[in-house]
Amino acid sequence: MRRSIILSFCFILSGCSTMGFNDLFNDYATQMTPIRNAIEKNNIEEAQSLIANNSTLHSSYLLNQLEQARLNDLANTPDDAQSKFENVYTQMQKKREAAKIQVSAGLEQSNALFTNDSAITYVPPAYEMSMLHSYKALNYVYKNDVEGALVEIRRANKVQVDALSENEAEVDSTVKEAQQHYPSMSNVTRNIKNGFQNAYTFYLSALLYQSAKQYDDAYIDYKKALAIQPSNIYLQQDVMRLAKKQGFDQDLNEFKKRFGDTPTISSSQGEVIVLFEQGLVPKQDEFKLRLPIYSSRGDARFYSLAMPVYKDNAYVRRLNNINIDAQSLELSPLVHIEALAAKTLEDQIPAKVARQVLRLVAKEKVRAELARSAGDVGNILANIYNLASEQADTRSWLTLPNQISVARQSLNTGEHSMHIGTQAPINFTISKQGLTLIYLTSINNYFNYHVVQL
Repeated sequence: MRRSIILSFCFILSGCSTMGFNDLFNDYATQMTPIRNAIEKNNIEEAQSLIANNSTLHSSYLLNQLEQARLNDLANTPDDAQSKFENVYTQMQKKREAAKIQVSAGLEQSNALFTNDSAITYVPPAYEMSMLHSYKALNYVYKNDVEGALVEIRRANKVQVDALSENEAEVDSTVKEAQQHYPSMSNVTRNIKNGFQNAYTFYLSALLYQSAKQYDDAYIDYKKALAIQPSNIYLQQDVMRLAKKQGFDQDLNEFKKRFGDTPTISSSQGEVIVLFEQGLVPKQDEFKLRLPIYSSRGDARFYSLAMPVYKDNAYVRRLNNINIDAQSLELSPLVHIEALAAKTLEDQIPAKVARQVLRLVAKEKVRAELARSAGDVGNILANIYNLASEQADTRSWLTLPNQISVARQSLNTGEHSMHIGTQAPINFTISKQGLTLIYLTSINNYFNYHVVQL
């Protein structure tokens, strides 16, 4: 009996080879809570001391690199952030190119049957990869390296193009039935079409193209951003101004019918563009989905599946306006990252439910075998392990902002001052026909900014 128990649990725990025991019994969102709390208290050093330092063999290695890179950016150490971001990009390229990934992925799927989905290597979804390249682009911008930034922006746009071209997986009837009992996340997804098209990335791309005087490319990406956020007044003005500048009269007439006329910018003026990220993207919660699993004799037993879900209502940003000199400007959202995250999870539900069903069947077979060979002791141990290890995979990039908004205004050349809430004034300079970018980050008590002449 003792040998049966040892062998069975060795087999089960072989599935933990890509995880730590803390990962096995504590979900990712729970582990990240003290780190997020430290960020909100403006204690980035504490957050960095609390975050794990996973090895390359860990199933969450790439996610851990993303979290650390974001903390480096918040701590104003962009070189460290760039190194980690580049590492994630390189590893992702290798994964796509290596044919053997199919074999390793198969092994991970098998391991996950005896633990949980956290045993599967975390592959950043499209919206996270586009944000990775956007942050890399910004770090180049802060060094006045527009060419380097444009390389990253092209990579970010390619992520979205590739994601759009992928075919959706088929869902079998069993999983479809399970999905009917899954809670709706429409309060967070905001009815977006997909989880990867990001108007913020397109806007940043268009802005950089405009600064490089590549106006046709800028116009294309402003239009893409507008297609995603058609109610954004600044996007409306941007496409109309560039349509007029580039002589796209037919487009301009169509835009005028939709949006009316747009204010002109004097040749003696310049523009300030404010990109403002606020909050932290919400973490996933655990939801118990009860499904019947049938034995070989046709008997139905109901089991609870631990599934991730976004339960919160949509985020409401704390600051809706900024003040430049004596003028108040409304902030208009470019992206709700919470919506992209929730929509991505929604699209992943079929595969997650399918794996959970297979996992329950596999664990039940192990429990039955232990009960047969080791009696009540084996049955009890198996049940304890199954209950403890059955948890939702709540992994996602949790140091990302929740929303990113924009405000844009033409100003006379010279010195100006911006006021945001109770923060100290931010002074900046406007040059003739120039673009001044002010990038703001506000996470509860944390506040930071960068001012760049493009």
